[in-house]
Amino acid sequence: MRSSIRARRGHYHLWLWGGIWIAMAMLVQFHGLAGTRLLPWLCAAGVIGSAVLGFIQGSQIRMPVDRRFLALLAAVVLFSALWPIVLRAPASSEVIFAYAGLVVMLCYVIAGIWFDTYLLWLGLVMTVLLLLGLFFFSSIFWWWVAIFGGGPLIATGFYIRYFWR
Repeated sequence: MRSSIRARRGHYHLWLWGGIWIAMAMLVQFHGLAGTRLLPWLCAAGVIGSAVLGFIQGSQIRMPVDRRFLALLAAVVLFSALWPIVLRAPASSEVIFAYAGLVVMLCYVIAGIWFDTYLLWLGLVMTVLLLLGLFFFSSIFWWWVAIFGGGPLIATGFYIRYFWR
C-alpha cells in the first residue's frame, strides 16, 4: 500500500498544498488586505486540484472512499466554521489564517490516526510551527508561514516520493 501511495498519490497532494500555502503567505506579505481576498480562490483551486489528482489516480489505486472519514472531516470543518461566529472575537488576518491552518492540521492529525502516522506527525509538527509563528514571530508571520507552513508539506512530499519504504 505504501509503495502504491508513494508512487502515485501522496506526494502530489502535499506538493500542491505546500505551494498553495507559500502562495497564500506571499500574497498577503506583498499585497496586504488585497492579498487576503484572493486566499479563498487559492483554496478553491487547491480543492479542485486535489479532486483532479484523486480522480486521475483513482484508477491506479483501487481503494474505496471511506465515507465515515469524509463525514468526520466535513463535521470538523463545519463545526470549526461556526466557532468564530459564536465567539464573535475580532481577529487580524494572521489570527484568522492561523485558525484556519489549525483546523486543517486537525484534519491531518485525524487522517494520521485513521490511515498513516506520517500525517499525524506532519499535523502535529505544523501545528507547533504555526503557533510559534503566531505568538513569537508575529512580525514576520507571513514569511514564517511560507517557510514553515508550505516547506514541511513540500518536504514531506519529497520524503514520501523518494525515501518512504
